Amino acid sequence: MPNFFFGASLSAHQVEGENIHSDWWEFEQNILKPEGKDVSGQATNHWELYETDFHLAHQLGHNAHRLSLEWAKIEPVQGQIDYDVIKHYKKVFESLDKNKLTPIVTLFHFTLPKWFADNGGFENKDNIRHFVNYCKFIGTTFRDELKYIITINEPEIYAYHGYLIKKWPPQKDKYSLFNKVLKNLAKAHNQAYDDLKAIKPDFQVGVAKNNQVFRPDRPTNIFDNLIALFFRKHWNFYFLDLIKHRQDFIGLNYYFYRCVRADIHLIEQFCQVSYPTSRKTDMDWEVYPKGLYLMLKEIYKRYKKPIIITENGVADHLDMLREDVIKEGLDWIFKAKEEGVEVFGYMHWALTDNYEWDSGFDPKFGLIKIDYKDNFVRTIRPSGLLYRDLIKKYQKQLGEK
Repeated sequence: MPNFFFGASLSAHQVEGENIHSDWWEFEQNILKPEGKDVSGQATNHWELYETDFHLAHQLGHNAHRLSLEWAKIEPVQGQIDYDVIKHYKKVFESLDKNKLTPIVTLFHFTLPKWFADNGGFENKDNIRHFVNYCKFIGTTFRDELKYIITINEPEIYAYHGYLIKKWPPQKDKYSLFNKVLKNLAKAHNQAYDDLKAIKPDFQVGVAKNNQVFRPDRPTNIFDNLIALFFRKHWNFYFLDLIKHRQDFIGLNYYFYRCVRADIHLIEQFCQVSYPTSRKTDMDWEVYPKGLYLMLKEIYKRYKKPIIITENGVADHLDMLREDVIKEGLDWIFKAKEEGVEVFGYMHWALTDNYEWDSGFDPKFGLIKIDYKDNFVRTIRPSGLLYRDLIKKYQKQLGEK
């Protein structure tokens, strides 16, 4: 087993395509398509081309890969498992093994079976048992293939977009529901953790948590500082505190630098102001690689758990920012590691371009370009080659081959 995982991430709905039994597919057909927005369709056709993608990852020096299993394909009807899908995922794991990529597997990455969503999703605490049963089924079925399991991806992001700002399914906007869903997700993780560890004590189980840098717009202003503290507590720590006794590691997804100001006119913007910087992504996100260092230090100080970067990247169709983001990000990660933070991997988002939820296919996050008009041809970007060279550099420092 390597001392440090270098790789990239993908999620099933964003790359596999034809996720017809999910709540997201229905949302795309009924909401996004009538508005003239992209629907996922075949996505990147990873369902058929996964071997190509894993071979390219191997060529780029990766030794691990983060993926998700699509619950809506595995159990399209409540209580009915599609064993053809299970056979497919068995082949996926065989391909990962052949390409010497350690799988880091996510069980819930934003999409749900339609039957589960129609029954109230994670609003309904009675549904927790269905999710736990799914986790147990995966743990049993893929017992020999798995070690690192992420039960839930970005619980706050999921609850925020679906239950606070109406942007994602089920398109609700009640703070009470946002909190209720977060608590139910925490209960679901805690129960799934216990059951997965009962199946195989060697399973390493955690979540992928979106944490953000919150900084006061006016550093000497007490109210700006209090607001920054509030967001750190309620966004960065609240969920992790709920599961702190049931996580073997913490997955960190890092993208955002938030500058906050105490101003009643900014309430609807969650007190955020734009921070002046010359480096912004194609999605107008501020680029701040040092945030990886700050988040690693902050998380490790509070929880003393091993950490893996499960997502970090930029939407950058010209591939102009990505090289610096990867290089600077790894520098900051290894600075934290040298200072005692137990960080054991970096999974870049993403291996390939993909379907970026309600933003469609325009954002380009991939180390590998997808030509959607030419039979999904894959082309490695220069940033992918730079990452390969940096992997070699750091592996040499770590004494790995």
